Amino acid sequence: MTAAPAPRRILLTVSTSRYSERLVDVAMREAQRMMDEGDRVVIDVLNIAEREDLDRIGRSVGDEGFLGLDMQRDVLDALGQEHDRMARRRVEQVKAAAATRGIETQVLAASGRFSELVLEYAEKLHSDIILITRADRPFISRILFGSDSDKVARLARRDGLGKVIIDE
Repeated sequence: MTAAPAPRRILLTVSTSRYSERLVDVAMREAQRMMDEGDRVVIDVLNIAEREDLDRIGRSVGDEGFLGLDMQRDVLDALGQEHDRMARRRVEQVKAAAATRGIETQVLAASGRFSELVLEYAEKLHSDIILITRADRPFISRILFGSDSDKVARLARRDGLGKVIIDE
């Protein structure tokens, strides 16, 4: 008996600071195109909690803020919870869009560095397409300090991890 072929996989990343309605539309179009070719498709929604951003805010508030230590901690905890709530809401939006089209989804959650996690999951899942959004930073900042999205694209291309689509 012949095993069924592995599904084609689209890795769609959302995070505390990265989300794009357009990229969700791209994921749905790409999935539909693959299904029209007769392939089974799974959209892997990778929800990344970018704790570095919250830690950086915490250090900044700690150095420059006028709040007491307990209140600062409470504010940062509330901010972290709000980021998590928004990311979960975004994941639910992706799942709903996929469900209306009969596209299978798998939700994954991770915490850490964006570029490292995207590359790790793309390799582990054998992603055909990797969809990411740039963090909202000025162009000159990306030139001077680099871009996680560009790093993902460069390393994915080098390692043959799948086609990368970056939404501005």
